[in-house]
Amino acid sequence: MRLLALLPLLAHLAVFLAVTLRILSRRQSPGVATAWILLVLLVPLAGPVLYVMIGERRLGRRWIERAEAERTTLSRRYARLAADATLDPAATGAIGEPVARLAQSLAAIPVMRGHAIELMSDGERILRALIADVDACRERCSLEFYIWHEGGLVDELIDALVRAARRGVRVVALMDGLGSRPFLQRGHDRPLRDAGVQVVVVLPASALRMVVARADLRDHRKIAVFDDQVAWTGSFNLADPRHFKRHAGVGQWIDAMVRVQGPAASLLGAISNAMAVLQGGSGLRDEREAEHAPPAGPVALQAYPSGPGFAYHHVESMILTAIYAARRELVLTTPYFAPGESVATALRSAARRGVDVVLILPWQCDSRMVQFASASYFDELLAAGVRIQRFHGGLLHTKLMVVDRELSVFGTVNFDLRSFHLNFELSMLIYDRCFADELLELVRLYLQDCEPMDLHAWRARPAWRRVVENAAQLASPLL
Repeated sequence: MRLLALLPLLAHLAVFLAVTLRILSRRQSPGVATAWILLVLLVPLAGPVLYVMIGERRLGRRWIERAEAERTTLSRRYARLAADATLDPAATGAIGEPVARLAQSLAAIPVMRGHAIELMSDGERILRALIADVDACRERCSLEFYIWHEGGLVDELIDALVRAARRGVRVVALMDGLGSRPFLQRGHDRPLRDAGVQVVVVLPASALRMVVARADLRDHRKIAVFDDQVAWTGSFNLADPRHFKRHAGVGQWIDAMVRVQGPAASLLGAISNAMAVLQGGSGLRDEREAEHAPPAGPVALQAYPSGPGFAYHHVESMILTAIYAARRELVLTTPYFAPGESVATALRSAARRGVDVVLILPWQCDSRMVQFASASYFDELLAAGVRIQRFHGGLLHTKLMVVDRELSVFGTVNFDLRSFHLNFELSMLIYDRCFADELLELVRLYLQDCEPMDLHAWRARPAWRRVVENAAQLASPLL
């Protein structure tokens, strides 16, 4: 009887030892490894099951095979598309050069000159401009967005894509299998498919897929490319803010996008097409040689794709390099802030050495767990001199960083471990003072709806909140 009573404990210890050995056999950060070992130890059955589901960055055998097969081809294509517009990293200045060199080393994409870039921060204007670009498209267009959500002007955009496909434009619509799942379940992709649009569901979410691949690795990118002449990226999903998550209690989502004209447009098209090929196979490869867009303006920039199939931690490495390059001013906005100790230390160090560090976060985000994890960093950041501003005008979803008015990092990357390590993301590194000033003007508009945090008032919060925040921070490597 005693042995029977001990069997569950012995089974748990055996499973714990097996999973722990599996965790320790793989190279990962101490924080992530420790969090998983504690979870497996303290939560019998559910802990090991969660590790099997989301503990490793598994994309599935077919995906990995395609990625390995495409790697060399893709690097050559990037080099070919950038050849006529490549700029020496030294030309980006003292702040930009170390970031540019690291980015080129990790992502195989050089700095490119010759761009005109337009910043848009109004949802209606963004959607109407996208519709106009679809209507003007003549040969091919690709839209890759984490979330597609019907309603409002998005319905008009879908109608425009249907019209484009019917007049002979090759239209590819990539949508994340989890982020766009409600859109797919309600059948809103059917008009696109019926018109001949190639709909690619990236990383489909299903119980069956969990057996071969991690369920929460997501395509978080937002990219639109038209005729290799115009490209878009930023934080805006294909969701009309007036119709999206209206009952979530966080207000309308506040986003920004950039519309890029110039040589990088075709390169962004190649990045998006690579995702289609990885998900759907070589039949989706765009065999036609991309047209080289002529120079359209003075802006130098660098596209920086990232994801779990790329070099380990390299988004974090780029962000750390940019923060440590700052000498005078560092401004950043993000909806989700749970960056881990390396980035938090870099921000504190910047403030301590006299850099004016301004961090703008939404007053409330749509993830309570992330909100508590975020709060666990505030005490040390405020004490180091980081100025934290809380935005009350909705869910501030824009992701940007401006360093010394010389370098802007703009795109889809949140300041959290999920964006750093797990999601497929896209950042634009923009080496242009005028664009940096535009972003800072947008930041000034955000600050009008912000409330600054005070260290003494923050330290007066209830003790129970500290416990919850620190517990959430401990779990942040798993979020």
